[in-house]
Amino acid sequence: MQAVSDDIAAAGWSLAHVPGDRAAPPWAYTVGLWLSHHRPELTMAGLPDDHMAIILNSVADRITGGEPIDVADDIDGICPCTLTVRPVHASWRRTTMFALCDRYYGYALGGRPDFLQVVWPDRRGRYPGDRGFQDRYEGRQPMLWLPVEDHPPGPWTRLDAR
Repeated sequence: MQAVSDDIAAAGWSLAHVPGDRAAPPWAYTVGLWLSHHRPELTMAGLPDDHMAIILNSVADRITGGEPIDVADDIDGICPCTLTVRPVHASWRRTTMFALCDRYYGYALGGRPDFLQVVWPDRRGRYPGDRGFQDRYEGRQPMLWLPVEDHPPGPWTRLDAR
C-alpha cells in the first residue's frame, strides 16, 4: 500500500495491473483518481500491460487537466483508434476484479469509488456488445456496463473461481 500511496501523492493516481493468463486476459485500473480529484477510477482490459498503462495514464492526465470525460464519450488522440467510455455496473464491485483499489480505499476512506471502463474497438470500429463485433476479439474485454449476472459466461464471470 505504501507504493500506491506514494504514486498517488506524486502523480494523483496509481496503476494496478493484473497479468493475463489462461483463465483471463490482462486488465488494469487506476487507484487514487477519486481521492485526488473526486473523479471515478478508470479500468480497461485485453491489451498488453504497457498499452493499457499509456492509455489509462493519458486519460487520467486529461481528466486531471480538466477535460470532462464521462460515460458514452469518445476519446481520440491517444491511440490510432477511437476509444469510448462505459459505466461499470456496481455488481462488479462484489468481485475481486478491483482488489487493490478495494483494499486501498477500504483503508483510506472506508468505501469504494465508482469506475469508468475505457473500451477499445475491433478493426471495424465496433465495440464489445455491438452488432457485428469481430469474434476474434470476443471475451478480451468484459462488458462491465452489464450486471455480472447478465454478462455472457466467460473468463470475466469466472474471475473469482480462479
